[in-house]
Amino acid sequence: MSKKQVLPLAVAVASAVTIDGAQSALYVNGQGTGETLIYPFYSAQNGNNTLINVANASSGHKAVKVRILEAQNSQEVLDFNLYLSPEDHFSFSISATEDGGAKIVTGDNSCSVPAIPAGGAEFSTLKIGGSLERTQVGYVEIIEMGQLDADSAPIIDTKGLADASRVAINAAAAITHGGDGVPANCSILVDAWSRYSGVDGIWLAESKTTNLTGESEFLANWEGGGLYGYATVINVPEGTSFGYDALAIADHVAMGATGSAMHYEPGDIRPSLGDTALDTAAIIRVGGAAVSMDFDGDYALEATERIQALNATIMATEIYNDYVTDPDIAASTDWIMTFPTKIFHVNAGTPIEPFSKLSNGQSACEPSKIGAVNREEGESAGFDSSSPIFSPAPPDPSNDLLLCYESTVVQFAEKSALNAENIVVGVNGLLDDDDGWATITFDPSFLDGVLGTCEGATIKTPCTREIDAGDGSLLGLPVVGFAVQKYVNGNVGGAGVLANYSMASEHRSCVAGSGTTANTC
Repeated sequence: MSKKQVLPLAVAVASAVTIDGAQSALYVNGQGTGETLIYPFYSAQNGNNTLINVANASSGHKAVKVRILEAQNSQEVLDFNLYLSPEDHFSFSISATEDGGAKIVTGDNSCSVPAIPAGGAEFSTLKIGGSLERTQVGYVEIIEMGQLDADSAPIIDTKGLADASRVAINAAAAITHGGDGVPANCSILVDAWSRYSGVDGIWLAESKTTNLTGESEFLANWEGGGLYGYATVINVPEGTSFGYDALAIADHVAMGATGSAMHYEPGDIRPSLGDTALDTAAIIRVGGAAVSMDFDGDYALEATERIQALNATIMATEIYNDYVTDPDIAASTDWIMTFPTKIFHVNAGTPIEPFSKLSNGQSACEPSKIGAVNREEGESAGFDSSSPIFSPAPPDPSNDLLLCYESTVVQFAEKSALNAENIVVGVNGLLDDDDGWATITFDPSFLDGVLGTCEGATIKTPCTREIDAGDGSLLGLPVVGFAVQKYVNGNVGGAGVLANYSMASEHRSCVAGSGTTANTC
């Protein structure tokens, strides 16, 4: 790529519009709060521990799904329901187990169903063929499921399995912390989802008779939002840590939804990013202006419309960030590239745009092109197929950079800044300079290889990496992530004291389009 092909996002003259008479469209909230939070990376590999934090900054009582997915093919390794009172905060750590897997541990008192044991809950390998190592790296989704009614009569505490010997309280009161920092009674929520002696708890019973579950004690109308989150990856042996903010999706649920619209049974993988209650319209930011896109009718399946709406908010034609690999300071840089919706596109009979490859259960390699520029405007020669590539080497004869996993680590130095394994692709052999900035583009016109055949709205056509968006289209792939830089000072103060430093920097991007969404990368 020449530097002329790496341009800032052009300003589009557009503004948010109303849909069906009211503002209705999901969007990435730059202020950091929303109904859905995406944490692009966790690691329990090679001494790493990851701390996940979520806060309810609203005045509502919320039910949320916490979902932990492994990196290779977005398979769930642990899901649970979490109930947050107003201004509540929940945190947990992800760490390695002695047998090479991973688990979560928490000392938090907020109500979860199932209740998390004192020793933690180990991740499941049921969906990944028993591979413990795959559980050690991935990403996290937190999705709001509904809002409890603080004024509701105490329904779930008076039916089924409740203790009749005490005064009943409603679910909102049960999850609210007292002066001692402990919720009033988490057990009634566990009872509501349990079955004992042939009797179903009320929420479990509802789940068997309605499409959406847990209606009792929820608000009649959806009042979501106000969640924010962040994560910290700590490596105690190395003395390093870095933090990043979760991506916040606001107005994710369609207008007219009930307050229990996505409240599913623990053990159910729903709600997902393609849930039936989610919106089919999106607002994207183009050069600072808001552009509204209604996906209704553009695709044959409503589920695809919902995913494409979310895709539009995180679509990127190109990704930009810095790298530092200076050997004098033992510097290393990794880029996290997470595709949180990829699983919805690569597991059917034919890949669905904008993705172009089917998954084999472990990977689905999407080609991209990388270009690097040093700090004095000098360009690297580009991808050379003879350059070394970290294992597993993608089976591709072209000079394209293959991003094979739902979360891929692009490693710029000879060693990984994250101590990552299994999901790494190395690019150190492509760099002419130790320090600079780089571009990864998904534009097919820059690729050496040819994309395959995709399933579009109604027919199968050659993949173009475009999705319909309002009266136009968007080009690229839906991606989130950040870069991590690590430095080592082996002689602090001349005293031979070792010091390690690390930092994270969010990716910058642009998105190209056509029609009313046209802009320039």
